[in-house]
Amino acid sequence: MRPIFDLVLRGLVQRHPEQLLFLLFGEGAPRFVRASDTSLPQSERRADAVLVVETTSERFAVEIELQAQADPDFARRLLDYTVRVHLRENLPVLPVVILVVPEAEGVRPPYVIRCQGQPRLTLDFLVVRLWEVDFSQPALQAATPLLPLSVLDARAGPERATWAEARIRQATDLSTHERLDLLVVLGTLTSRRFGSAQLTPSLRNIMMDSPFWEEQRAREKARTLITFARLREVTLPPEAEERLASLGASALDQLIVLAFTQPDSALGALREAARSSSGRSASS
Repeated sequence: MRPIFDLVLRGLVQRHPEQLLFLLFGEGAPRFVRASDTSLPQSERRADAVLVVETTSERFAVEIELQAQADPDFARRLLDYTVRVHLRENLPVLPVVILVVPEAEGVRPPYVIRCQGQPRLTLDFLVVRLWEVDFSQPALQAATPLLPLSVLDARAGPERATWAEARIRQATDLSTHERLDLLVVLGTLTSRRFGSAQLTPSLRNIMMDSPFWEEQRAREKARTLITFARLREVTLPPEAEERLASLGASALDQLIVLAFTQPDSALGALREAARSSSGRSASS
């Protein structure tokens, strides 16, 4: 099962295709035609979003993937998704990668398969780095469903979350359920970017009643342990945060205590946990 953080972002992009297209393409965005099935033919995998769009000259599919952590196999998976969407929709496909945070930066386009020293297959794809998007643009500020993403803007400080929360609460075109969903996304992204201490009391109350709170607490503790390892000049793999967070906040609390009392033992446990793909306890 994908982490809750990934699922909440997937839900955001799937529910608001028009605003998402503006984020990707700006004023020249193609016209949204329909959202396509995200399940892929002959596969148990699902894309994050598949949008059929058109311009004055062509109709095509936009296959969108969100990345919140580095994934060395990402380009191969994107190639697989792109081909499957093309075969099902019988349309040209524009693959788009939305990078949520800088540490998600991995393989850069194009992805090239070489044989006998020659490029035989090339996949080019569009990369959107959310921290580089200028969310002060009036058109983006007017797109209420995108306001939670604005806290990822590298130019934004914690006050952006307070501003975005007020805008979401004042929006008259949102149902109660939609407003709550956006506030949960805002709280999740604010906690990830600035830490849970920067949440307003109202956002904190919403988050504590949601399933995202425990995952966010685990992620913050995982980042604390990664910092501990770095200060001890130990390099952990890029996926260490995901694997540590999967242990849960309680197990990570024990590791943090161990880091203070028995640093060498804690480093050994961290190495084991970071290598584990099954998410088993580092103390086992």
